[in-house]
Amino acid sequence: MKRLGLVLQRVQNTLNRNVDHYAHQFGLTGMQMLIIEYISSFATQTAIYQKDIEREFNIRKSTATNILNLMEQKGLIIRRIDDQDTRLKAILLTTKSLELEQKIRPYFINSEEETARILGSEAKIELIENLQKLNDTLRED
Repeated sequence: MKRLGLVLQRVQNTLNRNVDHYAHQFGLTGMQMLIIEYISSFATQTAIYQKDIEREFNIRKSTATNILNLMEQKGLIIRRIDDQDTRLKAILLTTKSLELEQKIRPYFINSEEETARILGSEAKIELIENLQKLNDTLRED
């Protein structure tokens, strides 16, 4: 009997290994690469805060803090006090990250295209919708 949770875990492990392998050539972890891509995708529209990263990647505050502290130490991000709310610090990419992002974005575009090729575009969209529904229902907030 195939269990959904086990299959999802295997696929996630494979995806994580692939991202980590690609990220390694830039001295990054897969999660750092994902965060750079996420921030670059939305930072022009709205400020990005740690709580946004926690929510987007479904990670705990302590995990996000550790990842962002390391990214700051490596010169990948800076945190700037928000103009509207001084309790918050917006996360901004450095020039170093913006240069890396030009190499990172094609990886994610190719990965999405490969997934669509394997599953078919409609099946991919349906899978994303169903997994999102499952996550939203099972999530403990």
